[in-house]
Amino acid sequence: MADRSFIKIFFTFLITIIMLNSIGQTTLPANRGFAKNWQVNYNLGFTQFYGDASNNGYFKKFSGEIAFATGATVRKYINPVFGLGLNLFYSGLKSHKEKSATGTPVNYELSGSYYDGNVNLLVDFTSLFWGPSLRKLSVYGITGLGYASWNSELVDSISGIIKHTGDPIDTDSYKKGGFVVPVGLGINYMLGDSWALNFEMNLRTVINDDVDVWRDGFKYDQPLYTSIGISYFINRKVKTEKVVSKPQVVEKKMPKEKPVEPIPFYDYRMQSAIKKTSGSKEPGVIIIDVPVAKKVEIPSGVIYRVQVLAKRNKLQSFNYLREKYNIVGDIYENYQDGVYRYSTGSFATYNEALKHSYLMKDKGVYDAFVIAFRYDKRIVISSDMKK
Repeated sequence: MADRSFIKIFFTFLITIIMLNSIGQTTLPANRGFAKNWQVNYNLGFTQFYGDASNNGYFKKFSGEIAFATGATVRKYINPVFGLGLNLFYSGLKSHKEKSATGTPVNYELSGSYYDGNVNLLVDFTSLFWGPSLRKLSVYGITGLGYASWNSELVDSISGIIKHTGDPIDTDSYKKGGFVVPVGLGINYMLGDSWALNFEMNLRTVINDDVDVWRDGFKYDQPLYTSIGISYFINRKVKTEKVVSKPQVVEKKMPKEKPVEPIPFYDYRMQSAIKKTSGSKEPGVIIIDVPVAKKVEIPSGVIYRVQVLAKRNKLQSFNYLREKYNIVGDIYENYQDGVYRYSTGSFATYNEALKHSYLMKDKGVYDAFVIAFRYDKRIVISSDMKK
């Protein structure tokens, strides 16, 4: 029976891996890859058993009816709200009861071990109701389906009766395994970009009445698992649009070049408009030289961007700007004249950058404006450059 239980759990895990691979590859764009948005979690805690061999409440059970428990989960996030996980769980069994359902005095002591493997669906309620974002604190719920196996012993010190998993009962026997439905609620707290702490409680309802080796009216047996744990997120990204190319942070190092000379403008109105040329061959003829204004040309290598922030101190991370203003695409950092300037977009013309500045203002950057760079050094935008 133990071998059969192991085979059932093994095939449950195998089917889960196939499901994760299929859903992940069809949901995420090809350039994201199946290796993105994974979570590895390990929890430690305790269980309290609820079933026929139990009659105490949650807090009263702390007087001697709790057992060590632990679990590990690998989860693939389909999107910021939903994640599919594969969970392995182990727990001890410990419970006590002094009266049967008929009122007969008993002194049952339950002990043993329990383990299961399950496929579960995580729902991030914070992202579901308040929009997808990488928040410090989030609340989530879990539900799933799996297969459980156990090895139990029930001792009645009054009658001296001892029962074990697999013992015969009438024409049947106490089962050693069965399907289980875990349902839980948890809180996740991010310690950084990849690590997180979590607190979780889940009730694992076994779809039979044989975990405590006693059938006495309580239809299902239920270990309640309370735990704390740590998670590591692998390449975690949050998508706010259906298809978003991988955001890249581009930090530009200032090349050591000579300062860009201001563009010379020749204003003939400030010069002498008439110049008499000596040596005219015809008497009474005055030769007038009118200076011709030089053609104004926009210098080559000019790139227009939209400034969203300027600070004296360097930002430690661009995530603040990306999350606050929902910026998709590159964010550029340029340091000049003692100021760090952060901008988005890269346009060949002023008008294109101007349109992008309107978009940034709609996202909340009310003082967004167009700036120009030539060879990564900011230059003044002339009126001719705006045409």
